[in-house]
Amino acid sequence: MEGKNYMSKKPIKKVNVFLAVFLTVITGGTYLAFWFINRKKEINNITSEDKIPYKWWIVCAIYLILSLVINFIGGAFLTPYGETTIESINLILSYYFLGLLYYSAFRTKEVIEMNSQDVEIKPVLLVLFHVWYLQFKINKIEEFGRG
Repeated sequence: MEGKNYMSKKPIKKVNVFLAVFLTVITGGTYLAFWFINRKKEINNITSEDKIPYKWWIVCAIYLILSLVINFIGGAFLTPYGETTIESINLILSYYFLGLLYYSAFRTKEVIEMNSQDVEIKPVLLVLFHVWYLQFKINKIEEFGRG
């Protein structure tokens, strides 16, 4: 694997970073799940291993969509106790989803750094900006745009 650059097999999709931030805010974080799901083929083409738990991202996306719907219309159908229960479940699962986000972001970082010589992804920035920082780095890599 050393010396070879597998990035040119199929480039990872370039997206404007501001658009990624905007979509994350508008969708209440659901875009983060779709970011990993939509890049499954490209990331798996780069590495032979399945580094990112895509099935968990599908579960995460479904739950986030349901959670957004319940938060918007739940007040009309739920009692205060029901709303509190849903909020408690959301709080607990948000930590699991956050762990999944950072696990997947760091696995993606490993794949990109292992297969491209001119990339250094800083862990501190990855923790602060996760998918947005990865997308910024993907957009900057010349090999990703060529094929």
